[in-house]
Amino acid sequence: MPTTGIPTEVELAFELMPCQAERVAQEPGFTPHACAYFRKWGTYHSFDYVEAGPPKAGTQSATQYVGRAPLVPEMLSGCRKAPILAVGINPNLPGWWANLHASLNPLFDDLRQYAHYFRFRRTAKPELSQQDYTAFGGGPADEPPNSHVTLAVPAGPGGAHTITVHWREQKMYAEYQRLLDDLAAGMHWPANKLVVGEDLAYANMVACPSAKWTTRPDPTDPRLPPMTDAQRDGIVTECFRHRKYFLRQLFQSLPTVILVFSQNTAAAFIGELHGRFSKGDPQPDDSVAALMGKEVLLHFGDLPNGAPIEARVLFAPHPTGNPAEYAQARGKLLQQLLQTVQQGRLALHGDHLARPKGACVFCPMLDIGVCDYAAELQPLASPPQIAAAGVMPVRAEKGVQAAMLTRFVNDLTPDARGWEESDDYSKGPHDA
Repeated sequence: MPTTGIPTEVELAFELMPCQAERVAQEPGFTPHACAYFRKWGTYHSFDYVEAGPPKAGTQSATQYVGRAPLVPEMLSGCRKAPILAVGINPNLPGWWANLHASLNPLFDDLRQYAHYFRFRRTAKPELSQQDYTAFGGGPADEPPNSHVTLAVPAGPGGAHTITVHWREQKMYAEYQRLLDDLAAGMHWPANKLVVGEDLAYANMVACPSAKWTTRPDPTDPRLPPMTDAQRDGIVTECFRHRKYFLRQLFQSLPTVILVFSQNTAAAFIGELHGRFSKGDPQPDDSVAALMGKEVLLHFGDLPNGAPIEARVLFAPHPTGNPAEYAQARGKLLQQLLQTVQQGRLALHGDHLARPKGACVFCPMLDIGVCDYAAELQPLASPPQIAAAGVMPVRAEKGVQAAMLTRFVNDLTPDARGWEESDDYSKGPHDA
């Protein structure tokens, strides 16, 4: 685990943005790296900003089409200190599906742009209009994973292939917003204040996208490349267990409520974190219905005064992968979310949810915006620890996070069965 003085949340941006390229291009070895599997999904239409640096607040940077490329790993979307975190297996890949080939994927050459994109992503993803996509040469031949169609976007002044970006609402992310709206209504809080990306963030246990997380051929889509068992195990070992991208972010974020949707995400989440649940005793084989009948707490660790740092974990069927079951379970999920307020895990602070314990310097250090929550953040490190760190106070905070994570990981009893796919959920065009 890295031990530099760079804050965890910033360090992860430096590591994640080039990760797929490094594993595949710079670590070829004698056999393909397990993460090379993601290249089997092909290349996709990509965009960058014309201007250097991240977009300024209140403005939209000019965007250019930069051709086809493999997909970059994704980091947590939203505020690093959002108190609610929704967890998935790995990011979805809209461009795979026939009605979404006009999707655009970020390919930034500026780390700040990469960080800005995911920090401020809300409930939509970018795409070209169908009219532009067709006019630039998109069509039936543009079918992944073997498409080589590069769109013929005319070059403008300065040589930039400027495009107009449209934003398609993602059904899954829109449901996150509806849950926030209903939470506010149920608590009689002001409407239209809680926002996805600020009060609820979303992240994945594995960073690289695919259209499905699968080890079996799909008879309805023979193009789809299933993982071998060895590839699946290698990816999980590399990304989740060795590099700990998700876990390191989790321990910097320290959300007080975690949302887990779908049977296979629940199995993977519980399977990997088995041994650190302080209440509920969830098992990888538990059904989502059974999990919704338990009060499950994930124990991160304890503060120096002995106070526990925990998150309430709420489970539910997948809203878009299993909509009928989700519709039946949604009322119970909302009641449990309201219960977390009564338990003091969520609280309104002004016009937003109060931030959890821990410091964060992601936005100001990367120069992508001011931190609207700086005044209420409470570092895990004690004043003496911060003082002892001298000119690098972030080292004290990172040290506390790392020590807590080390103790957490040492007590895990992972159950690899959790990464098997299940029949009730497969990502697809319904996610968009």
